[in-house]
Amino acid sequence: MKPIEVVSQDKVLELTNQSPCNFKNTELKTHNTSRETTEEWLKRKIETMDLKFHYFITLSFYKGTTSAINQYLDNEHIKKVILDFFYPNNKPKDRIRLWFFVERHKSKNLHIHFLMEGIDGITWLNKNNRKIILHKKTLYDIVANDFSMDDVITQALTNHLKEWVNKLGRGKKSTKVKYIGDFDKRVHYVNKSLSNLDFNNWQHIDFENSDL
Repeated sequence: MKPIEVVSQDKVLELTNQSPCNFKNTELKTHNTSRETTEEWLKRKIETMDLKFHYFITLSFYKGTTSAINQYLDNEHIKKVILDFFYPNNKPKDRIRLWFFVERHKSKNLHIHFLMEGIDGITWLNKNNRKIILHKKTLYDIVANDFSMDDVITQALTNHLKEWVNKLGRGKKSTKVKYIGDFDKRVHYVNKSLSNLDFNNWQHIDFENSDL
């Protein structure tokens, strides 16, 4: 009987007759990492859903939770507070959209990042009879015509969040509202939990409260 010949199915192993342990990670890498795959999926979403993210927001809590489920429930409230800020009466069908991402501090407590679409400031101010809270310096800048509508919206939204989200810290670092900047870099940043082995990776996107 002819003996059975055992042959490697890996073409690289066939040609070089080396152990897989001798190869670099780049030589054995045949597919994207979870982080890369997630980022590519989110970037496709931005195109297919015609999302126009304008703000990158980070919220930290003085009474933080270690439970992703509890944080999702808090996110639901935070989203309602934001939508009530922009639309105090009826919520239109074409309202702004948000994506929520949960991240763990070294203390194990959670904080959140989210991407949020923008809104035309003049239309927003004219459309509804609203009360907004601004710092005195911003009022001086408005009188001097040295202001942007983005400054008014971000400051008013920050003060609104601190008023209606009790768990938020009161310091300047607890609520950060920034211009989105480089979208690819922001998407890369909010998915960094996928590179952390101490975190359950599937939890970092809040699908329930995100407009995905």
